Amino acid sequence: MLDDAEALRREADELRNRREWRAAAAAYAAFLRLRPEDAGMQVQQGHCLKEAGDIAGALALYRDAARKRPEEADIPLQIGHAEKLRGAREAALAAYGHALLLDPRSEDGWREWRALAGERPARPLATAAAGVVLDLTDLAAWIRGGRRAPSGIQRVQLGLARAALSAPTPPPLCAMPAGGGGWRALPAPLFLRLERLMTEGADPEAPEWRDAATLLEALLASPPPLRFAPGAVLVTLGGTWGQPDYLASLRLARERDGLRHVPLLHDCIPLLLPEHCAEGVTRAYARWFASLSLHADGVLAVSRSTRDDMRRLHAALLPELPVPPAAVVPLDAAPRPLAALPSAPPPEHPLLRDGTPFVLFVSTIEGRKNHLMVFGAWLTLLRRLGPGAVPLLVCVGRPGWRAEAALALLDSVPELRARVRLLHDVPDPLLAALYRKCLFTLYNSHHEGWGLPVTESLAAGKVPLVPEHSALREAGEGGALFFAPGSEPDLLEKLTRLITEPEFRAAAEARIAAAPPLRGWEAVAAQLMAEAERLAGGTAPGLPPPSLLGRLPVPAGRRHRLRRLETGRPCLEMAIAEAVRQGEGWHPLAAEEAWTRPGEALLALPLGPEQAGPLRLELELRAPAPAHRMVEILAQREDAAPAAPVPLHLRAGQSAILALDVPAGGPLLRVELLSRVPPADREAGHLGIGLAGFGLARAGRLDERLALLEQRHFLVPAARPGM
Repeated sequence: MLDDAEALRREADELRNRREWRAAAAAYAAFLRLRPEDAGMQVQQGHCLKEAGDIAGALALYRDAARKRPEEADIPLQIGHAEKLRGAREAALAAYGHALLLDPRSEDGWREWRALAGERPARPLATAAAGVVLDLTDLAAWIRGGRRAPSGIQRVQLGLARAALSAPTPPPLCAMPAGGGGWRALPAPLFLRLERLMTEGADPEAPEWRDAATLLEALLASPPPLRFAPGAVLVTLGGTWGQPDYLASLRLARERDGLRHVPLLHDCIPLLLPEHCAEGVTRAYARWFASLSLHADGVLAVSRSTRDDMRRLHAALLPELPVPPAAVVPLDAAPRPLAALPSAPPPEHPLLRDGTPFVLFVSTIEGRKNHLMVFGAWLTLLRRLGPGAVPLLVCVGRPGWRAEAALALLDSVPELRARVRLLHDVPDPLLAALYRKCLFTLYNSHHEGWGLPVTESLAAGKVPLVPEHSALREAGEGGALFFAPGSEPDLLEKLTRLITEPEFRAAAEARIAAAPPLRGWEAVAAQLMAEAERLAGGTAPGLPPPSLLGRLPVPAGRRHRLRRLETGRPCLEMAIAEAVRQGEGWHPLAAEEAWTRPGEALLALPLGPEQAGPLRLELELRAPAPAHRMVEILAQREDAAPAAPVPLHLRAGQSAILALDVPAGGPLLRVELLSRVPPADREAGHLGIGLAGFGLARAGRLDERLALLEQRHFLVPAARPGM
């Protein structure tokens, strides 16, 4: 029987080589009747049928072979070829995408997928994203900024999304374009290509990188925006405070699709240490943080420390708002390049070739990472022990915010400069080799949300020396050596022992080896998605998400400004100005007011039980300077009789305060502003009406009406504590 089968296989191969497709297919079929489990020969028979024009027969064989060998990337690649031949573009894209998921290095799979994806980039690959959806807007913005090598937060996004795609049911990916306007589908094959290129290389001008980055921009710029299926949960993996209309898009998607939202919180550093952040970042973060509980069903924190930071800051700065529910998803995972020895030989680099001992410090060179203190300690070591006894200090990371002092010290002291190496844009294979080759690692920081280089050091079996504070305690639980935060003497003492006492270092490494192994990114991603579902109340279609706006009853007797506050301190005014503007009828907040778009805009004002009775509503309106505006205002309260719209004409640049009496009713007041723009208004035709602020007063409460009047006309300084 074995000889008969082998004879049939040889006959089939010869017929195939002579391009006698039908006869070869018949010979392979005869072989498979004797050896039905041979998936490889099924693929060969499929090739012959495909060449003979029987695409349906070939697809049937390919699909059966794929069931037998689900991990073999070449089979879905062949399915993609067959689907493309019969004109089934979407099926071919899906097959090529599956091949790339199994083997992201497949250049054939990428070329085929890239060619098809570029044909009609205006069409999203999914009509409605369901279940847990991973948002990579921050990663897209990083790439858009001309960068390729990832920083810490980008590395986390890459690791989580890559691991999630390996799940039995991979989640959809999405991101926002630079101009906002909602999310777009981010195809998994494109993400896998970007992920591989970001971790294996660093040149942002390489043709293969530019091609992938250009395709990303084309797909994200293509309308229409992504819709979400009922019960979908958007998990934002990076920071989105720099995206001007991100929160407005969330409100629209919640109202339109019932979307739930659970962001991943990496740290609260812009609020805790604003002196170590760019001022613009601190202000944008403050506005985002102020709106967190009104736009998120829950928060995923990367550490217990970060969760506690969020709770403490929220309670202190936003006492009027509830603290969002939170779960901790620690980043205690071994990076893939360090999880196992790479099969390829180590990359070429002088530090790996000449055997010079070195200590590794992986971090952006910035004020918060306190390289200045480390350089000072290294200089002291050189003078105490002599240059021959002190290893090189290798710093991997780009210069960043406020790195000048550390770099100036390095530049001004030749003996220090000779023993320090600065590397940047280091690809993962080289970084993994540096971790394995170093004596130990050093990580100094004033505060951390997690501390990924600490985890990477432990994964490589090397001792990380870190300050004992914030989330670094959690990141270093598996064997880090801690020194007193900010104490250069304690840092020097620990450095000296690690450098001069090999047995001390070996004992520390032995403790790392004896500790439980780090989990994989797949486990972190699974925990993240499960916790997101739990916080959001599940992903099954059903009841709409709870109204987060109900957490914000608008106080009466207070003037509420609608403007973009330029301060680094979150406050209730930020939250109200952001959350009450509903729908697509608004521009992003401006410095002095909120501008509507031409047509209808909606203001949604939640009310507390004490405001159930009649109310006085005051609106501070402004027409754009170049042209007049006709506007109709309709204030309609839940459970109240229908109201009539109030017309108002404002001359160019005119401001007016409109007072409306609102009857008793339910807990939501909807204010519709319908602005009519003259066709000849070319200069300000994109603007409807400006709303500088609003106020509510309960009928019969003269004190509340007087308070509104005073707040509009007087600057009342806040009382000092104790007065």
